[in-house]
Amino acid sequence: MRLRTTWPAPHAVLVTARGDLDSTTAPDLATLLSDRLWATPERLVVDLSEVDFLGVAGIRVLLHAALQAGQGGTELLVVTGTNRVVRRALQVTGTDRRIALADRRPAPAPA
Repeated sequence: MRLRTTWPAPHAVLVTARGDLDSTTAPDLATLLSDRLWATPERLVVDLSEVDFLGVAGIRVLLHAALQAGQGGTELLVVTGTNRVVRRALQVTGTDRRIALADRRPAPAPA
């Protein structure tokens, strides 16, 4: 899995993941999200639109990040794009009812 972080606005962080998000790669995403949330941005966007596989370990990472974001006052948004694999995994597990999902990345808000 490849992970990339960008800051589209001073108060927003975008994490993009590509590849398989499974028990082998989930710890890397967990560490990255935790580090980014430590800075308490207003918004953290996790783009999974190019993820090929989303396993239970990846879903756990997202749920933990949502909890951590909520405690710090950060809005967490998961972008799925048209990725049916990711959407289906989030729906089957009920995660789509606990985490805000979007089809595309939001435009950065002005600073």
